[in-house]
Amino acid sequence: MTPQLQQVIIAARALSPRDKLELLEVISRDLQQNYAFEEESAAFWSSRSLEEMEQMQITPIITDIRTLAVDFWPEDESADDFNEFIAARRQADRMRDT
Repeated sequence: MTPQLQQVIIAARALSPRDKLELLEVISRDLQQNYAFEEESAAFWSSRSLEEMEQMQITPIITDIRTLAVDFWPEDESADDFNEFIAARRQADRMRDT
């Protein structure tokens, strides 16, 4: 990450939520003009009703919990091992992002 980008991020974090949204809109418009992301950006910024969003998110209804079972979990690893792994990854990500 360049020092210039780091300065921009620090300045952006100090903005109000409304100003952050406006900044995103400006960046989005610039990307549209420079990289022709018109459809994706327009879809992102368009307002949708709850009914429209509900129709877009087709989620299957789970009637049998056994359908969620997986068979790839290593037998020699416990849930505690998994939780420790996740905590370590999150800590590493936090250190990387600062």
